[in-house]
Amino acid sequence: MTGKFAKISRLEWVTLLLTACFAAGTLLWFHFGPPPGAVTFTGTGEPTAAEQQAEQTPEAPGLLEGERIDLNTATLSDLTRLPGIGEKKGQAILDKRTELGGFQSVDQLLEVRGIGEGILARISPYVTVTP
Repeated sequence: MTGKFAKISRLEWVTLLLTACFAAGTLLWFHFGPPPGAVTFTGTGEPTAAEQQAEQTPEAPGLLEGERIDLNTATLSDLTRLPGIGEKKGQAILDKRTELGGFQSVDQLLEVRGIGEGILARISPYVTVTP
């Protein structure tokens, strides 16, 4: 190389290139915002009022407020309205209901393949069992 850039080593060129890439990435980040699903820091470490409300009332977008689905009479369409229950788990619930001759309690959902404590806790406010 000749001229004023002749004294810059290969390591310095790589450092300059990486710095330029970092600067460009930072500008894009601030221009377009964080990618979807990125965790952002609020600064306090404490949950906001909206986050606390969401924790207290689990979401069930397919259900009306106060609605409860009877596990012994529900259809596949009814079951898929529950949070965390898709067609496969809904069908597994129907199969277990047939096998048992009907559910005696909501806790029997733990016998259904694919339903654990977490899903049971999420859907238990929305289901009931009648003999």
